[in-house]
Amino acid sequence: MAPPALLMDLYELTMLAGYFEQDMHERRATFDLSFRELPFHGGYAVMAGLDPALAYLEALRFDDGDLDYLESLLLFKGPFLAYLSALRFKGTVTAAPEGTIVFPHEPLLTVEGTLAEAQVVETALLNVINFQTLDAPHRGGTRGARRAPTAPSRPRAPPRWGACSRRAISRRESASGFR
Repeated sequence: MAPPALLMDLYELTMLAGYFEQDMHERRATFDLSFRELPFHGGYAVMAGLDPALAYLEALRFDDGDLDYLESLLLFKGPFLAYLSALRFKGTVTAAPEGTIVFPHEPLLTVEGTLAEAQVVETALLNVINFQTLDAPHRGGTRGARRAPTAPSRPRAPPRWGACSRRAISRRESASGFR
């Protein structure tokens, strides 16, 4: 089940309303989702939550209940609420593959679209991706990782972290055809 459209900070909507009133909401924008520190004093994090994040973007709709609630706040004008009722995510997403080892300060996911699209999805994506990425090492979340027996006398090669951390896929290349 995808998160509701209103899974966001009120700040996101007030910023978007300001962009809308200044006719800036259709400008192109990019936002990178990353984290600053490894969680729980761990040595790594694992990219997780991509499928629910993309499901959220595909299903994003402000329904009548959402719009009625926003109208009741007396913060937003009719034309902006009408704009939200028609808003659909049409941008693109590039992300590290599910199960990839990821590192602080590197994009886990990049959203490209209009300023409105990027602004309105930020909080939900942070919640979905960050929680699952932080929790994945505790669930053994690396894809295809197996412990191979190693001979005690044979030294192990150091991991190639740089190659792993720079890998990214375009959602256009994924199985669901999201674009």
